[in-house]
Amino acid sequence: MRKLALACIVIGCSTPRMAPGDDDDTTSPDARTDAPDPMVHDPAQPGPWRVGVHTVTLTDPSRNRRFDVDVWYPVDPQHVDGSGNTYELESLFGTLASIDSPARRNATPAAGTWPLVLFSHGYGGVRFQSYFLTERLASHGIVVVAPDHPGNTLTDFAQLGDDGAAAQSAIDRPLDILFALDAALTNKLGVALSIDPMHIATTGHSFGGWTSLEVARRDARIRAAFPLAPGFRAGATADFVATLARPLLFVGGSEDDTCEFPANQEAPYTLSQQPKFLLEVMGAGHLDFSNLCEVPIAQQFIDDGCDPSKIDPEVVHARTNAVATAFALRYLTGNAAYDPMLSVMQVTGLGNVQYWSAP
Repeated sequence: MRKLALACIVIGCSTPRMAPGDDDDTTSPDARTDAPDPMVHDPAQPGPWRVGVHTVTLTDPSRNRRFDVDVWYPVDPQHVDGSGNTYELESLFGTLASIDSPARRNATPAAGTWPLVLFSHGYGGVRFQSYFLTERLASHGIVVVAPDHPGNTLTDFAQLGDDGAAAQSAIDRPLDILFALDAALTNKLGVALSIDPMHIATTGHSFGGWTSLEVARRDARIRAAFPLAPGFRAGATADFVATLARPLLFVGGSEDDTCEFPANQEAPYTLSQQPKFLLEVMGAGHLDFSNLCEVPIAQQFIDDGCDPSKIDPEVVHARTNAVATAFALRYLTGNAAYDPMLSVMQVTGLGNVQYWSAP
């Protein structure tokens, strides 16, 4: 039994099953010593770059709103600087979780101009909650920027479960992402990175998945979106989806009881324009599309996923990384060499998935 539906308590996931409706068949980075080459790299594996991570605090004066932002980026392979990285979840009650990762904190970034992905965390999540994906993308040469959404993080105990606070978060979240985007494009992230303004995408988990789509609806700078287990207040309506005329990848799990796959991933896929892709990871629950299975307190709020008897969360991460990274590289870099990695044969060959494609 769920104790708190981290996304759909807000966005009210609906449940009727819909068929995909298309004709297609269904069914942490290592250190490197040499500079990456321009060849295509397997998105199912860590990419050729080391990964750096930096945390910056941004203030939006128009809303008197202050929030932390994590930035992941490719690291110059000729530098071995920075320090070991630990993601720490801090609260008034002390440190609730500490998670080590291979990323190098405050390492020297690689020279170049990079595509950008903006990540939005789930209801009651935290900016680094899906570092399995954010670090993987950075290892393939994509900068990732993820803000906290104050009032709706895992440490905002008083607000979680409050309908008014949830409604306010639905207002604040897209604005947080857009403010972080402007900061990235104006070199205000506290790390020297050059972002290509023509190659920007959004992603996010759960409530953050909806946020990623809402931002794409509002801002033409967003060229693609690939939400993880997103949910919708009253179903994915045709009017909502009609404004998402750009490449889309929807990812969800067959065992997700919080934002059920048929209504919240299949339905918007069916309504979307091409190119579009839909990945269902069999046996995956809601939290499996994050690293929150490593944070015991998160499972006090929701019991949906993190069950190795159904599927190991690391398998969910691997399937998500393989497809989401291929999608991001294809539609942010324009490199058609990634098309075969998004084919039905290639993706279903990974195992544990069903997949639909209308490229």
